[in-house]
Amino acid sequence: MKAKTHSSEYYRQMLATQDHAIKRLNGHAKIMLFARSQEIPINSEQAAHGYYVISGAVRRSAIRSDGRRQILDLMLPGDFFFVVKGHHDLTVEAIAEDTALASYPGQLVEQLAQRDAHFARELRDLAFQTLSRMQDQLLIIGGITAIEKVSSFLLALASRSAGAKSQVVLPLTRYDIAEYLAVSVETVCRSFTSLQQRGAIRLAGKRTVRIINRDVLEESSDHAGVQ
Repeated sequence: MKAKTHSSEYYRQMLATQDHAIKRLNGHAKIMLFARSQEIPINSEQAAHGYYVISGAVRRSAIRSDGRRQILDLMLPGDFFFVVKGHHDLTVEAIAEDTALASYPGQLVEQLAQRDAHFARELRDLAFQTLSRMQDQLLIIGGITAIEKVSSFLLALASRSAGAKSQVVLPLTRYDIAEYLAVSVETVCRSFTSLQQRGAIRLAGKRTVRIINRDVLEESSDHAGVQ
């Protein structure tokens, strides 16, 4: 039986306790709840609409000419992202059940940035964070072997986790991970098995990975360059 979804007020209270760059606009934020695979709507206004991930996970992706999906960015709790009108070749979707977002009107964000230089600098930092995430992904999928890609992916998730760095709760299915890393799902599963046999990780259920030997995991990711 599917667990009961929390109310919007529950997530609004969560949002109030979190320190983030656009916190002063929380009073104008709309709480939006999404199920897995539900698309984030593109707002009709010209200004880039801002979203903050309270819980769950979101992917930005494009469909290649051969029908394959390429995930361009992965947003986790604590991440911001912006959706700009006119980018119809890209889709933004929730990839975890009970994904909760705070939605900030783009015009309000722009108006505050024009009045407040400090806030404008915070927005610039958010843009740099997005670029950094995408740069890390390029390094990950640039790994020579699947083991390097999966190892780097797990280390990157651990570095972004708010909890213990020795345990990673996967926000993606094996199929999502395969699309993110541009490999087959069978290759992802074999890589997880290989890393377990090397003593680097231990799987605790389908979505939880415990990092047992970080040194082995880092050695496996060396060529991909993400630690």
